[in-house]
Amino acid sequence: MRPLRTDLSIFKKFNFDKPPVGINYLFHKPEGIEQLDKKLALCEMVKEAHDRGTPFYFSEENEDCAGRTALGMADLSPAAAAGLVGGGGRIFQDDRANSALIYNVFQNFPRLDKGVINYVAYFPLDQITFEPDLLVLLATPSQAEIVMRAMSYTTGELWRTVVSPVFACASLYVYPYQTGKVNYTITGMSFGMKSKEVFPDGMVLISIPYHWVPTITQSLNEMEWVHEAYTLGREEFLKREHKVMDEVARKAQNP
Repeated sequence: MRPLRTDLSIFKKFNFDKPPVGINYLFHKPEGIEQLDKKLALCEMVKEAHDRGTPFYFSEENEDCAGRTALGMADLSPAAAAGLVGGGGRIFQDDRANSALIYNVFQNFPRLDKGVINYVAYFPLDQITFEPDLLVLLATPSQAEIVMRAMSYTTGELWRTVVSPVFACASLYVYPYQTGKVNYTITGMSFGMKSKEVFPDGMVLISIPYHWVPTITQSLNEMEWVHEAYTLGREEFLKREHKVMDEVARKAQNP
């Protein structure tokens, strides 16, 4: 793991209810931190980092849901591929629809080869000592708007979310890592996380991959967090916008 060089202290300014969590995907067993002493689903690991407040790592033996498959630690079972897990009459109309979703997941979120990721380490914000492969934020919509605007501030990048109703762990914790694209979802919309009561409904869970962390961090240090337009109220905002547009039109007519 590459030693931390990015100053992440700006994220403390948000006063998130739960601190951001850095995630590192490892081939070798990490040194100096404890292995998780229980079994959890991959979607629960960030919450575990919130609750523990200290770094930890897990291996295949600690993951007891589909996360180990998403990470390439284990093969997809034929039963899951056939749509027999979480199928007809519950989440999907029938196993065929479930199977189609599993196929789409693996078409859009390609897995690493088995054995590439053997360990996954989690660090609360104030204990991150290595550049994280992913930085995961649990934010209110207003906080999330600032973070996502920071992504676009110097790049003009569009905001996109790619999430599935089940197997959301693949979209949040594998897709950003492999594609380098920021991804997010609204808590309460994922079957597994909702059923396990991982997070309260209505929060925004943002997964920021490695190369976006410095860009977003720099933008947060530079940009205006609460835009003046957000404080004017509708009528004053429209009055100002019309004034600006009229001025632009006048200049266009008289260059």
